[in-house]
Amino acid sequence: MPIAPEFKPLYGHKWRTVTRPRVLARCGGRCERCHITPIGGLDVAHLDQNPPNDDLENLAAVCSRCHHAIDYDVWAAKARETRRARKDRGRPLLGEL
Repeated sequence: MPIAPEFKPLYGHKWRTVTRPRVLARCGGRCERCHITPIGGLDVAHLDQNPPNDDLENLAAVCSRCHHAIDYDVWAAKARETRRARKDRGRPLLGEL
């Protein structure tokens, strides 16, 4: 998943060279949730959805499908807000009738 601009400073040198490789080495190339070996590689997800919390117990090496499932509630809320902000004011969203 792309990194939100406000969180980019949190993913610097230490993240790339120490934290992320340590989590990826722990998993042995398999997703820690569904246990598949993804073709496209693994993401490292914050399980509590709090990027400043880099405790190893809070991080998991996951496939992109599992990463999306972990972050779905945050993603869905942002998507709703974006749709609401861009929607024509004269025509309400279908869910808001």
